[in-house]
Amino acid sequence: MRISVLGGTGFIGGHLVRRLLADKHQLTLLTNKRALDLSLSDQFATVPGRFENYDALKAVVSGAEVVYHLVGLIAETKSKTFKRTVAEGTAKLVDVCRECGVRKIIYLSAIGTEEHAATRYHQTKYLAEQAIINSGIDYTILRPSLIFGEGDGFVSMLNRMIKSSWFTPVIGDGRYLFQPVYIDDLIEALAQSATNDAAKKQTIEIVGAEKLEYVQILNILKARLNKKRVNLHLPFLFMKFVAGTMEPFLKPAPLTRDQLTMMRQGNVGDPTAMKRIFNIEPRSFESGLDEYLR
Repeated sequence: MRISVLGGTGFIGGHLVRRLLADKHQLTLLTNKRALDLSLSDQFATVPGRFENYDALKAVVSGAEVVYHLVGLIAETKSKTFKRTVAEGTAKLVDVCRECGVRKIIYLSAIGTEEHAATRYHQTKYLAEQAIINSGIDYTILRPSLIFGEGDGFVSMLNRMIKSSWFTPVIGDGRYLFQPVYIDDLIEALAQSATNDAAKKQTIEIVGAEKLEYVQILNILKARLNKKRVNLHLPFLFMKFVAGTMEPFLKPAPLTRDQLTMMRQGNVGDPTAMKRIFNIEPRSFESGLDEYLR
């Protein structure tokens, strides 16, 4: 199958590209700065350019039967904003896909996405979802929880923090919930979405086996690393003030008010559709760590 991947050089995209190549698909990837270390060069082509550029989108999508849209932002930069990249960029991609006769769009969204969400991150994800749903093109939308695995930014960051300091900062009480999903489970759902008829025109939450408080996640990692560390609790209001002072000057800011809001809300979902449609029994956090950290 001829497949185009947007966002194929990131953490999730890199795992997906390797899986799609193993499944013998022909790939075209949009690339910006990062090079791909892939040996099966006869199975993929690259198109240089930025997601926001119409001509680049048309070049990478042309000839594709299926398009994976993995492009997203967790914090705005000087050139990439939630409005321009997530909302308007997706609407532009939908126009290109219609023009090029794409059969299906597979979009990586996020749990918590809704029209009147408390954050611009989720609001613009909602606009992106709606553009795809109303496109007239078949689609599958996946909404994952927090993703971990080789090359991630979550467990890797926490591991570095635990190893390097006697203190582990915790914003608020640390009792907000996550449902960490192992990268291989997400990739299985993404890979199946291209051909699984049961996934057509569905919005599916992709989550791990259990709901864990942030402090529970920290404790599991500390035990794995055999490190005793003291949790240093930082008040939410203080951190919100800190984030607000950084956002106008640092692009991307290391911490944003949107991120704090999302953290406080938690990030959990329902695995029922995931299990039924993809026949995936999600790994627990610790079983995923067994594979990731072995």
